[in-house]
Amino acid sequence: MKVCVASPYPLSELKGNSVSADRIVKMLNERGIGARGSYGYDSEPADILISLHAIKGAPAIFEFKKKQPKGKVIILMTGTDIYQGLPEGSQIGEEALEEANRIVVPQEAAILKLPEEVRGKTVVIRSSLDSIAIKASPSRSPFVISVVGHLRPVKRSFLTIETLAKRPEWSDIEVWQIGQALDEEMRKKAEVWAKDYQRYRWFGGLRRRESLALCAKSSLTINSSILEGGANAVLEAMTMGVPVLASRIEGNVGLLGDDYPGYFEEGQMDEALQAIINQRADLQEWIRLSANRLPLFSRERESNLWLELLTELK
Repeated sequence: MKVCVASPYPLSELKGNSVSADRIVKMLNERGIGARGSYGYDSEPADILISLHAIKGAPAIFEFKKKQPKGKVIILMTGTDIYQGLPEGSQIGEEALEEANRIVVPQEAAILKLPEEVRGKTVVIRSSLDSIAIKASPSRSPFVISVVGHLRPVKRSFLTIETLAKRPEWSDIEVWQIGQALDEEMRKKAEVWAKDYQRYRWFGGLRRRESLALCAKSSLTINSSILEGGANAVLEAMTMGVPVLASRIEGNVGLLGDDYPGYFEEGQMDEALQAIINQRADLQEWIRLSANRLPLFSRERESNLWLELLTELK
């Protein structure tokens, strides 16, 4: 069996789709399947195409079916597919879903976001991570909040520092922003914050190990996304034992669980941080609950589910 795992972005870029493509290729190769990654469809023979992203991956899907008419297509849905592109009415995305033999989503709740006619061929496979040897080692002072992820409006990358800037009495808190600015506007905003606010540091895009090491030194990490399929940064923090404060959206709930106490509602990050500062929130309990969720995201579990899916389509 030959499998092409297509990312809509160059594999050299540290974007979520390319990272996921690389992870899936490694897992399949470990299980004896001839898998390769590519930027779009590479036009080489393949029995199965796994396309990351229905909308941005649609050209790769149509090209694959044109050149490999008997080939099978699996679409691995992303958060922007599920919660933005398709709800806004993407015709090319809907056509790609119709073309697919199977559709993969990161959590059960996402199935109901898809068009009803394709839900029957949709399965849930939760993403795993490469092993992480780094463990949480927060500094005693200052209280460091890490915000990890490429700077994008959909992630509300500056919400944490905007909240802290309104509370000068929180003088022992620093914000460490880790992630590449994906456009000029976001870059300028980060530079202005770094220049004007001494409790804010922007590290830019880093290699994964460097990013993990900085996150591990933080006392708290925040994911404030408006939409998210399931952020690697959240799962990495869970794995290292860094407590997570997250916006209550399906992607975050899919990782942390319905009963996790560390969510904030829209407009309430200030109140959530105040509870942490006043020690009304038990961060050790947050860490324990996160650790209990980790078996759902094991490498073995994800690998087995992918193998079952590919065997079914063979």
